[in-house]
Amino acid sequence: MIGKFLYHGCEVIKMKQTITLQLAKLRKRNGITQRQLAEELGTSFQNVSKWETGVTLPDIALLPVLAAYFQVSVDELLGLVPLKDETYLSEGTGSEEFWDQKLEYLKRTRKNAWNPDYLEFLVKTVWKLDKPVSVLDCGCGYGYLGALLLPLLPGGSTYTGVDFSKNLLDYGEKLFAAEGLPGQFFCEDFLNMELTEQYDVVICQSVLRHLGDSKPFIKKMMEAARFGGLIVCIDSNRELECAGLYVDGMDYAKLCDHRGAEKHWKAEKENGDRDYAAAMRNAFVMQKLGLTGVEVRMNDRMSFVHPKKQDYAQEVEDFLEQNAQWYKDKNETERLISHGMSKSEAENYSGRGRRIREYFEQHPSEVSYLLFRGKTITFGWKEIR
Repeated sequence: MIGKFLYHGCEVIKMKQTITLQLAKLRKRNGITQRQLAEELGTSFQNVSKWETGVTLPDIALLPVLAAYFQVSVDELLGLVPLKDETYLSEGTGSEEFWDQKLEYLKRTRKNAWNPDYLEFLVKTVWKLDKPVSVLDCGCGYGYLGALLLPLLPGGSTYTGVDFSKNLLDYGEKLFAAEGLPGQFFCEDFLNMELTEQYDVVICQSVLRHLGDSKPFIKKMMEAARFGGLIVCIDSNRELECAGLYVDGMDYAKLCDHRGAEKHWKAEKENGDRDYAAAMRNAFVMQKLGLTGVEVRMNDRMSFVHPKKQDYAQEVEDFLEQNAQWYKDKNETERLISHGMSKSEAENYSGRGRRIREYFEQHPSEVSYLLFRGKTITFGWKEIR
């Protein structure tokens, strides 16, 4: 019997922890009562009830019978892999509602996004912006990038930010007013907005990774650019992000472990939610759309945080909020399973944050870490006619 089998030996005890019998879900989906199912199996409805509540598990010989009855695999029945027609659960990063709640998160994370001297190098040496330019920031959030760019651009340059989150834009207007920066903001969905003018520089940061397909967005950016205008797309690669954290004293191999994540990323891409490899694809999309001189640079920003660093406590607090908080969402494992992960993969992936937080809590004010976000800067010019 599977119940007895699972209780013998340390390895199989671990296996029991990964099993969530999908019996109740399958039974209800098919409109079958516990009593009806019991009659089909030649057992009591009390046994079926115990299986569904996890008190006991079916005899191992019944597993293929149950799987065949509901036309699923044994692995699907045991919850080791998602049901084929499991409803896909989206995180909703493409919605206004999602980003309206992210102002504090963006304020914390953006402050470590750039080394200002490298951005100045791009502006003056790589892009050679030596005359006043008009900048359009697509999906601007609260205008963080614009606030960094404007002081580096020639006098007389202007900034326009577009985003669909009014909450973020309201803060952006206050920020620009407080710093005396010339900027204007429009609450619009950039993909659907009517373009009334064109700009010298059209830029987006951390936007394309939240789209299933970057091509329509980049095409719209090109339409918003003057002939000879510069188009810049800045995004992080999720594979690099997974390997970009080193916590001194923790097992780096385990920190990098993201088994099953490729299934999660593929599901997001196929469902039009997000493109895990947008940072790697952007150059090819831009070139195929007709931009010239397409190049890719790497953002050189890395965060090395150690106990002797000024504001160490605040840095750690922000880091844990960004990298070790989301595991507390009880729906996260279910969402990852709906994206194709097995239950064990989902639990391991979502448990990464818990392990990081526990390590910091066990070694207060002692831990150093290095964080690399793998951010690429892809750019090209709209051909002059």
